[in-house]
Amino acid sequence: MSRTLALLVPAILVITIWWSAVIIFDIPHFILPTPDRVAVVLFDRAGFISVHATTTALEIVCGLLLGSLLGFTVACLIGDSKRLQSITMPALIISQALPVFAIAPILMLWLGYGFASKLAMTTLIVFFPVTASTLSGFRALPPSWETTFQTLRPRKSRLFFYVRLPLALPHTLAGVRVAASVAPIGAVVGEWVGSSSGLGYLMLHANGRGQTDLMFAALVVLCGEALMIWHITNRISHRFDKKYTYAV
Repeated sequence: MSRTLALLVPAILVITIWWSAVIIFDIPHFILPTPDRVAVVLFDRAGFISVHATTTALEIVCGLLLGSLLGFTVACLIGDSKRLQSITMPALIISQALPVFAIAPILMLWLGYGFASKLAMTTLIVFFPVTASTLSGFRALPPSWETTFQTLRPRKSRLFFYVRLPLALPHTLAGVRVAASVAPIGAVVGEWVGSSSGLGYLMLHANGRGQTDLMFAALVVLCGEALMIWHITNRISHRFDKKYTYAV
């Protein structure tokens, strides 16, 4: 019940402020439509909007999975070597520091205007938080733990799989949760730069035709989609988090 209220109260508050602003300031509907107009478009054009919503959802989910996998893999490869970290970290930081809008045209040129370029942008945004979080997990290993384990003279792989990796996994999952909240940015920016489908494309298309209510309907669906993906990711990661926190 409390979780339901936690979701409903902010939504009701936003709708109330939105509706009040339109009425009090007498804002024209072509600038800011009322929530009921947006709701009508959502129901009347549900099938049309759902096609674009499915495209964006696939871009976000696939980019989140691929970016998380690549970020975790790279962190595992360089986690034991300070030299490799010093070589690769500047490139990782630069990849994150560059605005997505600056990289998007290049990716469009290389990969085209289809699914691949949107996947690449989402993957790029997701990659850094997961990599950085996993590396911080590897650094969190107390020296006394490593010294104690070394007295048993284990193979290096055993130290990694039985000590370092279980300790790093909660950090990785925290990075995935952060990545899930920013993954939609890559997909939508890609659709804005060049696409023929997706919620980002639909917003631009509606804006160009003066269909503000459709543009806001697409924005509402995008917000709901982003929240749902984050919520699912959060639930899954917390289950694994409890398991590996206990193991450590």
